[in-house]
Amino acid sequence: MSVPRLHVPGTAAGARLELPDFAARHARDALRLGPGSALRVFDGRGSEFEATIAEVSRRRVTVDVGAAVAPRPESPLRVQLCLPPLKADRFEWALEKAVELGVHAIVPLATERGDAAAQRALRGARPDRWLRVMAAAAEQCGRATLPDVLPATRLAEVLSAPLDGVRVLLAETDPARPLRDCVPQGATRIQLIVGPAGGFTTIEREAARAAGCAEAGLGPRILRAETAAIAALALLQAERGDLG
Repeated sequence: MSVPRLHVPGTAAGARLELPDFAARHARDALRLGPGSALRVFDGRGSEFEATIAEVSRRRVTVDVGAAVAPRPESPLRVQLCLPPLKADRFEWALEKAVELGVHAIVPLATERGDAAAQRALRGARPDRWLRVMAAAAEQCGRATLPDVLPATRLAEVLSAPLDGVRVLLAETDPARPLRDCVPQGATRIQLIVGPAGGFTTIEREAARAAGCAEAGLGPRILRAETAAIAALALLQAERGDLG
């Protein structure tokens, strides 16, 4: 049986820490851990440690943090996923799967045809909930590093920001250029930009081309934004990263 893992920001070797509320409830009520139970804790920044439950009560759970352990390696790809805000369950599903697929950073993306959904993200709709979703995914898949979730940003600002890497726009292109052909061999920094349900406008696509974006397709079927994002991440990791 695998040792449970919990995300505990600020973890350090030799410390006695009180688990955050969400992690404490998970350890006590879901995992049924008690004093003396072994687990691992990671800080979300790449460090992971052995730990032992010290105290369990209805008010708190404390752990004694032991020695550092080698975390699982991160993907050689540093993919920044720019994804339009979606209905809550769909966006959270995409966050979860993106963590499992090794994404490096996530940008909630405001586009012309996604403004209504984007406004909630622009106001910082669910950062705490998003963090819990990503932490749970990292606990499950073995990552010790959580992706950065950047502030919601308009497409024009994404395109104007300096980038040391490859920009790829997922669009309904005809003829479609395969994703693998848009990412040169050896490229490790990739900005993957996914459009909203209504697609990008002509002006947005022209702006993306002017900013050096390669336009990629994902085959003959039209995919939902969250499906396209995860399919593209899986393809990138299989072709250029560490999947399979």
